[in-house]
Amino acid sequence: MKVYVVLNGQTDLDVQGVIIGRSDPSLNDAGKESARNIIPSLTGKGIDMILSSPQIRTMETSEIIAEGLELDSSKITKGMKLFERAFGDFEGKLTSEVDMFALESWFHNAETPNGETTKETANRVIAYMNNMVKIFRTKTMLLVVPEYILRVLFWFFNGLPQAGKETNINLNETTVYEFETNEIPQEIKDYEPVSGLQNSSSDDGDDTGRLLNQSEIDALIAKLTSS
Repeated sequence: MKVYVVLNGQTDLDVQGVIIGRSDPSLNDAGKESARNIIPSLTGKGIDMILSSPQIRTMETSEIIAEGLELDSSKITKGMKLFERAFGDFEGKLTSEVDMFALESWFHNAETPNGETTKETANRVIAYMNNMVKIFRTKTMLLVVPEYILRVLFWFFNGLPQAGKETNINLNETTVYEFETNEIPQEIKDYEPVSGLQNSSSDDGDDTGRLLNQSEIDALIAKLTSS
């Protein structure tokens, strides 16, 4: 199964260089235009569902793309565990005011007061994606996500960073990132959440932030196919 991933479009806070985590700005005109411009790159890919972060900027991007691909809005699913990383006290600060290298690094795992570290974000996203790949195993998915969730998805499909070999990920909202589910590394399929970290899962009623067993996966598939 192929999975396509795109970054949400631009917001005014992005232009200002503001750190956006759980803030929820709408797309600006340029962001809406970039969402429309990416549609030709997704046309003909056989996409039959969109899994989107629930934030306004990602949902707006998803809706624009869905319309362009002539997909009904019912084909958009909100992935609650794909909510952008919580930056806590760094939220709203300028990127120039924060050590962004340390903040983004798997190894530095910088202190994020009242927020999530990189590994805490990965804890919820990797288990969630392992479940989604199994649940929607016959679907060609498009994921529409914010920046730090896209970083974790690179690790999900390519393997966790190795010391001294962290991937320099080029992130932009005009690129379609393409992955194969049969190439997910075994270390990711067997991923055990990093211990000793705070519980970063939000209380959203979505229990797929933990790795489900096969009977739970089968029950969810049966529920989806009967609805």
